[in-house]
Amino acid sequence: MRIRYIILILFLALTPKTQACDICGCANSGSYFGLLPQSNKSLFGVRYQRLDFVTHSSSTVLRTEEHFNVSELYARFFPIKRVQVMAFLPYRVDRQVTSADVKKQHGFGDATILANYNVLNTLMDTKSESAFTHTLMIGGGVKLPTGKFKFDENNTLQVANANFQLGTGSVDAIVNVFYTINKDQWGLATNVSRKFNTTNSQDYRFGNQSFGSVDLYRSFTIGNISLTPSVGIYGEKSQHGIQKGEILKETGGTILNGAAGITLFANRWTLGVNAQKPLAQKSASGHVIAKERVLVQLGWLF
Repeated sequence: MRIRYIILILFLALTPKTQACDICGCANSGSYFGLLPQSNKSLFGVRYQRLDFVTHSSSTVLRTEEHFNVSELYARFFPIKRVQVMAFLPYRVDRQVTSADVKKQHGFGDATILANYNVLNTLMDTKSESAFTHTLMIGGGVKLPTGKFKFDENNTLQVANANFQLGTGSVDAIVNVFYTINKDQWGLATNVSRKFNTTNSQDYRFGNQSFGSVDLYRSFTIGNISLTPSVGIYGEKSQHGIQKGEILKETGGTILNGAAGITLFANRWTLGVNAQKPLAQKSASGHVIAKERVLVQLGWLF
């Protein structure tokens, strides 16, 4: 056994156990919806998201890298007038790299179903033309425990990290508000959501989360193609997790990302690319550092 493995084992044996932050894994992460064009039409598509985190970055012994690759089926449809339903089913390929070994996992994550009511839509509600158009949707939904959550923090063959699981193991409630305002080719899209987590079968409850985004965009038309570049911010705040009735002080955190992207629309097809870079963050008392994120989505409107 290499000397660094021996040092790592001794260090872990003498160090109190901690859980990684709720914000740093995909199992309990927030949702960035991005720009979804033609909001009055049904949509089916796939998207890919990459998230990377580093824990104890200054330590050669405790340094841990976590990489999450999430491929997702998503859909939007309108069962009745003014009601929009959205559904997401992710498939994850995750990897954790430490100085001792590399752990991998893959499988379906937690599915999410949202239903939103179109409270305000000036394009739908008024026949007269106006300089500004507004859309306001309010609703919510559930996150279902379709992803596996099973770990033993005393098992060295597994990852002693509640976030490095395919799911949370709990049924969680979500409330959200979407508001969009447009003038000519300019627009501003905002989303604010709150997730209320419940306790799973292993007596673990992730902290409740608030997350939201603001995106400013402008559309350009080139022949039959519409291009919409955007810039914005995405924020996420997670409360402390609770395990067997004990508040885990090393969990929770906040992050604020700058975002930029471009969406292409042509002949019922839409392609979007979005990148995020952390502007400010504090997770797990500063031990966890979130890196840049990227999101690519392809959809078909019908």
